[in-house]
Amino acid sequence: MRDKPFAYEVDWGHLIFLGVIAAAVLWYLLDAMSVSLNIHNLLLVAPLSVIALGLCIVIVPQCFRRRGAEDAPAREDLHAAGSAVLRSSDRKSLLPVGGVALSLGLYVSLLNVIGFDVATCLFVFAVMLICGERRPLALIVYPLMVAVVLVLGFRALLPYPMYTLVI
Repeated sequence: MRDKPFAYEVDWGHLIFLGVIAAAVLWYLLDAMSVSLNIHNLLLVAPLSVIALGLCIVIVPQCFRRRGAEDAPAREDLHAAGSAVLRSSDRKSLLPVGGVALSLGLYVSLLNVIGFDVATCLFVFAVMLICGERRPLALIVYPLMVAVVLVLGFRALLPYPMYTLVI
């Protein structure tokens, strides 16, 4: 028998954020189901909603941490180090985030101009460059594979035509 019960620490920020995500996914699924139970309406929404809700359920236990005397000093050191790292960040470390955000904006705006296939290939290429990939073979092959798989997959799943330039 234990001398004293374990105390649990709740990470409220992550738990609330996870709850908001789960609520939004559930609302979207129920809204799509209320419009129509047709397979074409739920083909992408239902499976992805189930996967997202399953991931939320898997992540929930990570929001609760057992607090004990043996791990308290190590955890405080970790929090202090994390705070120092966060405070010492500079604008240069935020450039990749801005680059990916800019690439995503260009990707969305160019979908109808140059086609889904070419825009997807260029977006994946740009994000790989921003994230540090420098091998020429990977920079050529991977964006092409992603574009082909996405275009063919969406054509097989979606009942309406999609503008593409090459594929």
